[in-house]
Amino acid sequence: MHAVGVLEAGFCRAVLITYGHSARSSDSLLKMLTSMNADEAVFGHFGAAAGYALAARRAMHEFGTGPETWKHIAISQRKWANLNPQAVTFCEPMTEEDYFNSPWVVEPFRRADNCLITDGGRAIIVTTVERARNLRHPVVSIMGMGMHNPSAEVTMATHLTGPTGAKVAGEQALRMAGITIEEIDACEIYDCFTYTVEITLQDYGFFRRGEGRDWFSEGTIAPGGRLPVNTSGGLLSEAYQMGLTPLSEAVMQLRRCCGMRQLGPETGMKKYPEIILCSDNGGILQTHACYVLRRM
Repeated sequence: MHAVGVLEAGFCRAVLITYGHSARSSDSLLKMLTSMNADEAVFGHFGAAAGYALAARRAMHEFGTGPETWKHIAISQRKWANLNPQAVTFCEPMTEEDYFNSPWVVEPFRRADNCLITDGGRAIIVTTVERARNLRHPVVSIMGMGMHNPSAEVTMATHLTGPTGAKVAGEQALRMAGITIEEIDACEIYDCFTYTVEITLQDYGFFRRGEGRDWFSEGTIAPGGRLPVNTSGGLLSEAYQMGLTPLSEAVMQLRRCCGMRQLGPETGMKKYPEIILCSDNGGILQTHACYVLRRM
């Protein structure tokens, strides 16, 4: 949004957005994650995993979600990663047995419910459509975008089981784009945890509250499914590059340069995607951004 703002204001002609981190080979990310909820550490509660575990446990109570839903998300995204040579888990398939044998991190989350910690970097460039038309790649435009920040602190939150910021942000983005949710060809969802994918898609309106288990079953989001989600493997199975993991994957998919995992006839779709919805999420479901991208 900042990039679009300075471009529209005429301050510059292109904006470079980057992320890079030696998160796996250093302890910097670990320090950041374990410092979250620091005031509660004396009670044995600290870190992002614990915060999201609170949200997931509450959702299990309120609308009956749980591992029988989340297994579909973890396994489907691993199938996408197995088509992506750059994914950390490219050569590591996941079965239902593998999922349930995965060790606990913070109940109700197993390791397979948690995103990866990886070294690496990623970058995207945002410019005007007029400038992009003179470049060598197909133009991918921003149709719509929205943002909503419903809470400042997870311990005071009322949104752990929805609606999260995804509801308002998604409505804003779709309204700006002038489309309905039925016109979305695929989604690239910020997936720090499996539950985050479920609650985000639920709040966007792809299924009603508590219907996630049935909706995700039968490979809905996997290769060949009716709504591909996180086609690189996502944060769960490709690499953790914050919000640039989903955003860059959407751009590459719309440019049709994703090789074995390319959406289209290669992966069981009738046509190549034209519109992809992306999300980003911050804190413990405290902030949310939604983007709708289109191939022009």
